[in-house]
Amino acid sequence: MKFQVVNTGLIISLLINFVISFFFVSIFVNDDALGLGITLLIFICSIGILYTSVGDWWYRKIVLNLREPNEAEARRLMPIYNEVYKRAITESPNLSKDIKLFVYDDDDINAFAIGLRTIAVHQGMLVNNIYDNEIAAILGHEFAHIANGDTFCTILAIQSNAIVSIFRTLFSFLMVIAAKIVGFFVALAFETAEGAENGFTIADACVRGLNWLLDKFVLIFVAISVIIAQYSRRQHELAADNFTARLGYGQPMINFFQRYEGCDGTSNVLSLSHLLYGTHPNMQIRIENLQSKINSNTIDIK
Repeated sequence: MKFQVVNTGLIISLLINFVISFFFVSIFVNDDALGLGITLLIFICSIGILYTSVGDWWYRKIVLNLREPNEAEARRLMPIYNEVYKRAITESPNLSKDIKLFVYDDDDINAFAIGLRTIAVHQGMLVNNIYDNEIAAILGHEFAHIANGDTFCTILAIQSNAIVSIFRTLFSFLMVIAAKIVGFFVALAFETAEGAENGFTIADACVRGLNWLLDKFVLIFVAISVIIAQYSRRQHELAADNFTARLGYGQPMINFFQRYEGCDGTSNVLSLSHLLYGTHPNMQIRIENLQSKINSNTIDIK
């Protein structure tokens, strides 16, 4: 695995999420140095465990419910997988020697890599008319994501998003409690029941309003983090396609894209939602990128 320039966006996303988390922790402990230490500890422990065998098990069994190929699936997949694996290690010698192949029970024509040692193909890849050399190209693409460090950086971003989400939820919960407490003590300052009730309502609303403003302020930075991360992921796809071509599967990948163009939902590449949150470039862009690299023989995954 090696870090690629295209992963910079995910690292920036991670840093934004770290700063947001540090903001929340500092509020709780009221000490910047201690807050920084606690935030570092949370990130290191919660993210680090995902790259251990425990993390592999968590994603494979709990999050995604992946399974090993059955006998018929293995008979077709494993010779292709082993050949692509051999080429991928030749191209990227630092690639893990312990990457496992799994099947995801889903009808989509797709595949994915996650963590440092997991590649999975959707069952739809096996029941539709996908040629063996196209499966090889797709597997090469997934090996590229691991070799390029994409999956490593993606988990960093995903887990840091989860940490921020937990902090936002916890902070909002505590602010609701704080609103009730502040409202109670404000109510005590009034002599009449009506004044106490009005005081409680106003104080409660003020604290809740402050919570709403803080949450929306944080949400702006969360959105920026997501947009940067998604842009980075789109660059991953082009880089992984180039890696696939270097393995010798560029034309089969083009053939696959041409036969299934549009099935990935990226046809409206100029839509605002795709530009901000899309995870894959439009297939036509990927085809043109691959074709230009094949024609020029200057395939570069940087």
